[in-house]
Amino acid sequence: MEDFFTRRIEDVVTKTFGKEPVEVTLRTPRMPAERVPKSQHKQMRIALGSDHRGLVLRRQLREYLGELGHTVVDCGIEEGKPGDYPDVALAVAGQVARRVCDLGIVIDAVGVGSAMAANKIKGIRAATCHDVESARSSRLHNDANVLALGASFLNRGLARRMVRIWLETPFEGGRHVPRLEKIARIEKEGLDAGL
Repeated sequence: MEDFFTRRIEDVVTKTFGKEPVEVTLRTPRMPAERVPKSQHKQMRIALGSDHRGLVLRRQLREYLGELGHTVVDCGIEEGKPGDYPDVALAVAGQVARRVCDLGIVIDAVGVGSAMAANKIKGIRAATCHDVESARSSRLHNDANVLALGASFLNRGLARRMVRIWLETPFEGGRHVPRLEKIARIEKEGLDAGL
């Protein structure tokens, strides 16, 4: 079947441009990344929390993480109850810092406040991300262990792609290790770190 289509494409190119046909390689279509069978994902325990502004996105991501086969520890507020993002960030970061969960995701309106609060916990490297590349880079270069999302900036589809990429991207190591060691020194020694 593939040969048939290759010949047809070559014929169209020849008739259109009057040149020798170019070599055409057809690729087998791939399954969209969001539909990769959960058996192909590393199964993890994920702490997930949001304040009232991230409630809808948290529900959507909790369902998606379940579809991917991950175990979700929900640290968010209950529907209809007020909640402050520092409380939720502390709950999620605590699960990760104590190694009860592999990674954490916090959601508020913008994502910045939750990241700031989570980063106060020793051993937490929370990154506020607004696109797929920043999510990927936060894991690849910074070994982020908490993803902070802003519900006001993300739709469900983008949030799902970001979370999937973030969960699947391993830390690159190498030249990034000394930088993370410096962050750990700052965390331990504060201004006395003298980098």
